[in-house]
Amino acid sequence: MSFVAPPVKPATNERGIVLVAALLFVLLASVLVLTMMVTATGERTQSSNTQTARLSLYAADAGVRAQQQLLANLAKAKMDSCYAGWVAAGSLTSQPIISNPSALFPTGTLAGSNAATSANPEFTADASITFADAGVGTASQSYNYMFTITSSGAQSTTGQRRVQSTGALRLSATRGSFSDYLVLTDQFRMANNGTVWFTSSDVMDGRVHTNDGFKFAFRPVFHDRVTQGGANATFYNNGGTPVVANADDNGTIDTPEFFGGYLRSQPLITLPTNAYDPQSFALGLPLTGTAPTTSQINQALTGSATGTPVSKVYVVTDNPGISGSNVTGGLYIYGTPTVVKVYADTVTDRQYYRVSVGPNHVSIEVDPVANTTRLWNKPNTGGAPDLQFNGMPNGVLFAGSGIPNLAGPDRDITTGDVPPALAINQHVLIASNSDIVIQGDLTDDLYDSKTNVLGIFSGGGAVRIGNGAPDNLNVDAFVMACGATNGEFTVDNWNSGSPRGVMNLRGGVVSKFYGAFYTWDVNGNPVTGYTRNFHYDRRGLIPPLYPTVPNSLTPDTPSARTIAWKEI
Repeated sequence: MSFVAPPVKPATNERGIVLVAALLFVLLASVLVLTMMVTATGERTQSSNTQTARLSLYAADAGVRAQQQLLANLAKAKMDSCYAGWVAAGSLTSQPIISNPSALFPTGTLAGSNAATSANPEFTADASITFADAGVGTASQSYNYMFTITSSGAQSTTGQRRVQSTGALRLSATRGSFSDYLVLTDQFRMANNGTVWFTSSDVMDGRVHTNDGFKFAFRPVFHDRVTQGGANATFYNNGGTPVVANADDNGTIDTPEFFGGYLRSQPLITLPTNAYDPQSFALGLPLTGTAPTTSQINQALTGSATGTPVSKVYVVTDNPGISGSNVTGGLYIYGTPTVVKVYADTVTDRQYYRVSVGPNHVSIEVDPVANTTRLWNKPNTGGAPDLQFNGMPNGVLFAGSGIPNLAGPDRDITTGDVPPALAINQHVLIASNSDIVIQGDLTDDLYDSKTNVLGIFSGGGAVRIGNGAPDNLNVDAFVMACGATNGEFTVDNWNSGSPRGVMNLRGGVVSKFYGAFYTWDVNGNPVTGYTRNFHYDRRGLIPPLYPTVPNSLTPDTPSARTIAWKEI
C-alpha cells in the first residue's frame, strides 16, 4: 500500500514573502543602475572639463608662439629699414646700424597688427618689449631686447586659461666669409683677358657671384643663388655673334637653369689683396693688415732680430730651435720649397707635414692627444724626433716664396684609393703671397664627420693645378687666388693634351679672374683639361684666418627665445 502525505498549509505569517523579495531585488538593482549612471555622467563631465581646460591651455600657448613670430617679423622689418639707411650712409662698419635702439619699438603694449589673435584655436595675445643692451663691432653688431607676452586661450564657452612668457629678442648683423660662396670672381675672364664660359658641363650647387657679368653657353645648371655686378649677361649663341642682354637666357639656344634665382646689378664685393694677416698669424704676431718686417721674421724664426734664417720650414715657438719650448704660432716656410706634402694618420689621428727646401728636409708630426709637436730633420719620421715642442701649431702654414708642389699622400697603386691629407679635427690654412701649385689629391679624413677643413690662399698670386696632378683630381678645400694680375684658380696647359677627367672640388673658389680648366667642342663636350665638378662645402666650417667680406655686414634673421613661461 502507498502513503501520500497531505499538503502542508502555509503559516499565516509567511504569505507574500516571494513578492517582497522580488521587490527588494528590483529596488536594489535600480539603485545600483542609478548609481552607475550618475557616476558615469560625472566622470564624463569631469573628463570633458579637463579636456576643455587642456585645449584652452594649448590655445594660450599657441598665442605665445604666434606673438613671438609677430615680434620676429616686426624686428626684421625694423632691421631692414635701418640697414637700408645704414647702406645709404656708406655702410661704415664702425657705425651702428640701429642708431637709437631704445626707440626702435613702440613703448607700452603692442596692439593692432602687432598683436596676435585667432578664432581657431581661440586666443588673444599681446606683448611689450624693452631694450636691453647692444654690441657694435667691425665684424658684427647685435641688439638685444627683452619681451613679455600675455596670452589668453579659450575653448567653447566653459574653458579659459591665461599664460605669460618672458624672453629675449635678438637683432644682429654679421660680416660674411668668402667661404659662403662656391664660386666668386672679380672679373669673369681669364687673367690674360681670354674669354671663359659656363657650359653644360658646369653644375654648381652653391652661391655664385661675379663683380663682372657672366657668360653662358648651352645649359649650365645652378642650384643656388647667382648674382653679378653687371646689368647684362652674355650668351654663346651657338658660336655665332654672342648675345648680350639683361636676361636669364637666350631664348631656346642658351638656357641656363637658375634654381636659386639670377640677380643682376648687385653690389660689388671687394677681394683681399694680400696674405699679410695669415703671415703674421703663422709668425705668432699681432694682426695689423701690414706685412711683417724682416726683423720680426728673423726674431720669430731664429730668436734674434738680426739672425739669418736657414731655408726650411719652422715650427714657431717662444724659444726657436729648442726642445721643450712652447708653440706660439704656426708653420713658416722660409725659402722656396720643392715639396710640401700633407698627410694624415687615420689610426692615431695625427697630422703630418713633409717640407723640403733645397737640401733641407723636415718632417713634422702634430699630436692632438699629447698636445705635442715633433720635428725630424729628414724626409721621414723614423726614430726619435730631433725636436719636440709643447702645444700645437695654430693652423696656418705660410710660405714666403710660394709653393710649387703641394700634395697629399700618393694614391694606392693597386686600388687607386686616395688616402686623406687632413686628419680629423684639423683646421688648416695654407697661404702665401705667391703662386701655390696643387700637384696631388688633398682630401679630408672622414669628411662627413664635419671636423676638418682646409683653406688654400694665395694673396698675391694664383692657385694652379700643375702638370703632375693625376687625372680625376680630388680636392677638399676653400681656394682663394687674389693676385692683381694673375689671381685665378686654373689648370696648367688646360688647352693642350688629352682630357684629364674631372676636377672634383668640395669647398669653394674665390679669385680675381675666372681661370680656364678645359676646352670644349661645339656641343659643350670636353676636349682638353679637367671639367669642373664643384660642390659647395655645407659643413659650416671655415679655415683659420680665411678672409671675411669687407664692408659687408648682413642682417641675420631675428629670433625670439623664451626664457620663462608660467600660467597666471
